[in-house]
Amino acid sequence: MFRRPAQFVRHTGMAAQFVRHTGMAAQFVRHTGIAAPFRQPDLESELIAPVGVELRDPHAVHLDGGDVRLDAHRHDGSWNGPHAFHGFRYRPDGTEDPDFVLNREPYREASILLAGRNFGQGSQQAFAAIRLRQCGMRVVIAPSFGPVFHDDCFDFGLLPVTLDEQVVEELADQVGANPEIEMTVDLARQVVERSGMAPVAFRIDARRRLSLLQGRDTTLLERLQHTESAEEMRERDRRRRPWLYNEPDRRDP
Repeated sequence: MFRRPAQFVRHTGMAAQFVRHTGMAAQFVRHTGIAAPFRQPDLESELIAPVGVELRDPHAVHLDGGDVRLDAHRHDGSWNGPHAFHGFRYRPDGTEDPDFVLNREPYREASILLAGRNFGQGSQQAFAAIRLRQCGMRVVIAPSFGPVFHDDCFDFGLLPVTLDEQVVEELADQVGANPEIEMTVDLARQVVERSGMAPVAFRIDARRRLSLLQGRDTTLLERLQHTESAEEMRERDRRRRPWLYNEPDRRDP
């Protein structure tokens, strides 16, 4: 039975902005690592990355994209910054909960998360994806994702893979039986592979796939590339239909 963590403080009305001016983005081509099963359904992004003064989170009030560090920290007790899944990972007295999957070997070094449906639901922006990257995660495999979290993943180089719920359960069962066997997620070939099982194909938006493979924000680059022509079209339309732009019609005498 899944439970709600004891330490949960709802924090709403926050938006984390990560604006790129260069068009560069985190790259993802192929990743191999330990997979950890955590199949709690309908997990809110605020439970993935709780924020607020209660957790002494410096990003609770303001998040400057230029200051975001995605370097993964170790789970050996040496990291004293904010953790992903804080309310699940720790007991009220601050000690680790040994029942939480990421507190157990070999899952402490997991970089692929097998999650439940609607993973990351809610409107909290950026924090969940950032905290998972800092936790060492590069891939989240789930039957479905919260739309805001799903979009944030691509901004921070975290690959969300959507698979049928039965397939995710089968992967989790195989991982549970032999947790030390690594899993590979190949974005170029769009497959999930693991020794002893047939490759599992997945689909992903072609433009977002290209952005991750190239490590470039292709949508932003296209927008910048066509900015001049778009401005010219807007100016022609403004002269032709000035009433749409709240300007006086220069054609009137």
